[in-house]
Parts: sequence; C-alpha cells; structure tokens
Amino acid sequence: MVRFGHYIHENHIPEWKTHYIGYKLLKKTINQYAARTSNISEEEREEFITTFSKLLDSQIEKIVLFVIEKQGLLAKWLKYLSRRQTDAHCILVTNSEAQTHNELTENGTIIADVEAQSNVKLSEEYRNVGRELLRLLEYVEMNTTGLRKILKKFEKRVGFRLRERYLASRINHPYSQLQQVFRQVGIGALMATISQNLIQLRMETLNRDQRSNSFSLFGRPSLPSKVLEQEPIIKAIEGALHKLTREATFISFVANSLLIPEPEDQPEELEEKEYHFWSIQLNLCNTFLYMVNYYIVVPTSDLYAEQLHVPPTMNGVIIGAMPLTALVSSLVYSWWSNYSYTAPLIFSTLLLISGNFMYAVALYYNSVWLLIIGRGLSGLGGARAINRRFLVDHVPAKQLTSASAAFVIASSLGMAAGPSLAGILNNLDFKFGGAPVNNVTSPGWLMGFLWITYLILVIVCFKEPSRNSENLQDNSKPADSRDIKAKNVSSDYKLETPLLNKSGEDSTSLLEVVAVEPVEKEKPMQGFLELMKELTLPVRILLTIYFMLKFASEILISESSLVAQLYFDWSSAKAGLFVGGLGLTVLPICALVANNISNKYEDRVIILWSECFVGLGVIGSICYEPIFQYNIFQYMFSAILLFVSANVLEGVNMSLLSKVMSSRLSRGVFNCGFLSTEAGTLARAMADGLITLTGKAGVAYLLNLTMIPTLALVISTIFVTWTGYYSLY
Repeated sequence: MVRFGHYIHENHIPEWKTHYIGYKLLKKTINQYAARTSNISEEEREEFITTFSKLLDSQIEKIVLFVIEKQGLLAKWLKYLSRRQTDAHCILVTNSEAQTHNELTENGTIIADVEAQSNVKLSEEYRNVGRELLRLLEYVEMNTTGLRKILKKFEKRVGFRLRERYLASRINHPYSQLQQVFRQVGIGALMATISQNLIQLRMETLNRDQRSNSFSLFGRPSLPSKVLEQEPIIKAIEGALHKLTREATFISFVANSLLIPEPEDQPEELEEKEYHFWSIQLNLCNTFLYMVNYYIVVPTSDLYAEQLHVPPTMNGVIIGAMPLTALVSSLVYSWWSNYSYTAPLIFSTLLLISGNFMYAVALYYNSVWLLIIGRGLSGLGGARAINRRFLVDHVPAKQLTSASAAFVIASSLGMAAGPSLAGILNNLDFKFGGAPVNNVTSPGWLMGFLWITYLILVIVCFKEPSRNSENLQDNSKPADSRDIKAKNVSSDYKLETPLLNKSGEDSTSLLEVVAVEPVEKEKPMQGFLELMKELTLPVRILLTIYFMLKFASEILISESSLVAQLYFDWSSAKAGLFVGGLGLTVLPICALVANNISNKYEDRVIILWSECFVGLGVIGSICYEPIFQYNIFQYMFSAILLFVSANVLEGVNMSLLSKVMSSRLSRGVFNCGFLSTEAGTLARAMADGLITLTGKAGVAYLLNLTMIPTLALVISTIFVTWTGYYSLY
C-alpha cells in the first residue's frame, strides 16, 4: 500500500523541501497525546487541542509566506520580460521607420527574421514562468493534502472532530491564511499575464505572416482561444488551479448534484475494458424516461380523479404514490446493484410497464385503487440508485464528470418534457382494445409502450460490466514507488536555475517521513450507527435544505393544475405547458450559477440568499383575498421566483455538500447520494400527501393551506442555516 511520506519523497521539489508542512512533527505530537488519552482531564484535552491548532497555524504560515515569496519573484520575472518585449518592439519599429522604401524592401526579410526570433525567445521565457508557476501549484496541492490527512489522523487517534472547528474558525477570519492557500488570487493574475502575452506574441507572428494577403486578425475574435489551445502549459496550469480551488464550470457544477466521488486515475487498459458506450446511454435514457413518467401525470391527475368520482385533490396521492414507494425501492436497488445491474434494471422496467398500463386502464375498470397501485408500482420501478452506482463503479475516470453532468441534464429535460407531453396528448380520444385513450389515460399508454421499447434495448444492448477490476483494486498488493509516482507536468519543464536557493535542512520536514499511515480508501459505513457518526453538522444542514427545496418545488408543481384551473380557468394543456416551461429554466440557471455566481461568492452566502428568495416566492404565492384579488401576474411571477430560487439553491447546496461530506459518505450503500435522494423523495411524498390532506377543506382553501406550512418550513430552514452558518465552509 502506498505511504503518504513515500509519495512525497518521490514527487517533491528538492530545493523547496524545507518549506513543506512538518508532517512528521505533527504526527509525532498526535501519537504522544493519543498514548495517554485515558489519563487526562477535559482541561488538558482542551489545552492540547489549542496547542496543536497553534502548531498547525505555524505550519500554514510557513507555507503561505513561501507561496507569497514565490509569487513576488514570478511577478518580478514577468515584469522583466514585459519590459524586454516592449523594448524589442520599439527598436524594431524605429529601425523600420529609418529605412527608405528601397532599403525596407531589401532588408525587410532580415527585420522580419529578427522579430520572429525575438518573439520565439520571449514566448519560451513566458512558458518557463508558466512551468515554474505550475510547480508552485503542485507544491500548494501537496501541502493541502498533507493538512487534510493530518486533520483526519487527529480525529482518528484523538477522537475529536478538529477539522470542522479548525477550518471554520480559520477560514472565516478576515485575515485568513487558509483562504490565501485555497483561493490563490495572485496565481490567477500571474496566469492571466502569461496567457495574454503569449497570445500577443503569437498574434503578432500570424499577423506578419498574413500581411501580404490583407489578413485581419481583428476579424477573428475566436483566435485567442485557438492560440491558447496550442499552449499546453496554460492548459496544465488551468487544470491544476481548478483542482486546487475547485472552481465551478457548468459540467462540474451540474455533476455535483449526484455527489459522485472524484474520479481516480485508472490504467488505460482498465478504462478501455470498462467503457461500454450503449450501456451508458441506456443509463441516461432510464433517468430521462423516469422523470418524464413522474411529471407527465401532473397536469391531468386531478381530472383523472374527478372522472373516477373522487375529489380532485386526490391528485396529491396519485402523484405522491410514486415517490413514496421509491423510498423502499432505492434501498433495495442500491443493495442489489452490488451483485448485478442487468437483473434489477430489467425487473424495475417490468414494474414500470405494469404500473403504467394499470394507470391507463384504471378508467376502464373505474377503480381509483388500480390507479394508485399503478403509480406505486412505477415508483418501485425507479432505478435511480442503479443508475448512480453504475456511474460510480463502471464509468471510466475521464468520462465520469461529463457522464454525471449528462445524467443530471437528462433528469432536468425529463422534468420539462413530462408536463409538455401531457399538454400535447390533451386532444386524444379513441379506444385501444376497448379501453379509452384520452387526455387522462394517454400518459399511462405512452409511457407503457416507451418502457417496453426500453426493455428490448436493455436486453439487446446493455452489457453487464465485469467486477474483476473492483476485486483487483480491493485486494491489490502494495505498489512499487515507480508505479505510484504522481503525474508531475513540471518535471519536463524544470528550470536550470531555481528562483529560490536551496536552504538548510529542516528536522521537521515532511520529506524525512519514512513510515506514515498508508493512503487508502476509507471503508464505507456498515450500519446505521456508523452513518450517524459521519453526518456532521454541515452535512445535516445541507440535507435539511435539500428536503425543504424539494418540498417547496413539489407543492408548487403538483397543485399547479388545480390552482390555475380554480383562479384562472386554465386547461390542463395550458397548465402542463407552464410547468414544462418552468422545467426548461433549470439548465440556464445552472449555467448562470456555475459560470458566474458560484465563482464570485461563497457557497454559504448564495445558499442563505437563495433560501430568502424561496421564502419570498412562497409569500407571493399565497392568496390574500379579500384584501386584493389573486391574479395571473402574481401567480406566475411568484411561481417563477420560487422555482428558479429553489434550483439555484439546489445546485449550490449539492456543490457544497460534495465538498463537506467525508469520503466514507461517497461510497457504499449508505452514501450521501443515496441519502439526498431519500430526503428529496420523502419531501415529494410528504408534499403530495399535504395536498390531499388539506384538500378535504375544499379546493378554495388549498393554496393557502399548503403554502403557509411551506413558508414555515422555509423559515425554519433559514434559521437552521443561520445557526450553523460558520460551519458551511
């Protein structure tokens, strides 16, 4: 098994070794304290925690000051290169202006050659700065890894959760040194200078080469991005900076919703062996069809209930039967997928086929129970747990993030397509085998046949992945240091003369560690008690927020047809198109948050403000008659505000949850993805149940009797978030 100290020894930068975190000293301090934990008082324990925290502070200060010193030297180097670039350009311009026309014709080639050589040399110098900057990023990443591991070791040996207390107190300080390590604003500025100057030099070269053809670079605004694509060092720095700061992109931001652990490096032959294109596509198709299946009945479920001679508010039970039974099926499929994917996938599809046809023929048999049981069977067929486990275990590391994002996008598109399809099917009216096919039964018929098609594709095209690779990973022998050496891009670009001279030896250097704890995967939870220990305060808060936003969204969507018909006399088709339009806003919202908001503001700030806007959306949705009349503008504006805010909140909430959850919560049956799915499913079921329960008072009171409890839930969640605000880092 690979040891962390050995890994550092193989991948460190020799001339910087005295500036690394003193892992050996910190580990020795922990071991000395752990040896006598049974004989110390509570006061001594607090004193040790304070002393150890100060020791960590001194190590972080050493790292931060070194990083700042290196940034200053790199900035000085860039300033020198910029002055050389300006001087060279001025000299060439002066020389060319001094020439007569004939002389310019004769000597033009010489001047162009000199300019080209100067640009080549300067470009290489800028690349050298970039390579040194990349080494600095790798140095920071290695030290942040050491900090995480020493905090984990402290918790394991001492039995006190120092990580939450230490990080929350340090990161939230106005002069936080940890923020200097994690944010790296200065490094971003250095990278911008390097990339801009490389672009300028390359564009000058291209402009000179194409001048005879009257080629205009200014007519091609996309050229700078193409130039950067030809600069591997810029791409390497961007990758390292993204890995260090976890800066959100649209793909990574969307992928966080699944709470899938970060992909690990895999051998190329393993990736090729595990990759099966059609299995991944069928996995995506499953989640798309399931979300269509869930929401396609929303616009017409109240009409179906009326035709079966029950109150229209029974639509809450009709819609909610699916998430209620899915609470059970998620656990079963999560366990079953430990042994097979094909078998539970076929079984779940058969349940969905049966459930949808039962939903379709319930009108023919005039049975509301047949309708509810059909929806319950559809919920038992929900294979989201299988889909997620398949992504985690059998999608190659290089495709995992994009596959996860595609999974979430497929879910969002399914949510939008479901109600829209219900609106399109609104005018159907014929019989199939004696059973009516109309606006209320057509969703069941359509989904039944779609699932039959999907079942055929699964049987023909889905490939059961081999599980030998997992066993090999679990039972692998200790790897040779040459095999586990990290990819060090800067090793190929090491400068002949380092920016800092090699200093003296440090007895507490991490590089002297020979035998430290092995770097191995933490085992997933084996029971409920272990699970509860891993549910730290931030995780509990974020799961509570997830429950609230799903509850509020479900109330809005499930009662939309009833509210719109009561107050505005909308048809089911119009209500379906409105809900479908709301669903289409999900992806643009994710793009806006990922590319702009999330990279400018802290996650916890966005969460708190989003919760407030959800609350405003709920307040706006309440009917205030007879004070003033409930109108279309109030309903649509409040619905859009509530739905959009809930989706912003969901994206940022899941992104932060992926950062604060432990590695044990990312794997196994009781993983954080499973917990969030259960929380969201329970919220949907309870929201739909509330609609039916309050509907007994009459449809006229439905809106306020559902929105007021929702507002109370939102306010309670805001209070919980505020009390634990400084733990959300």
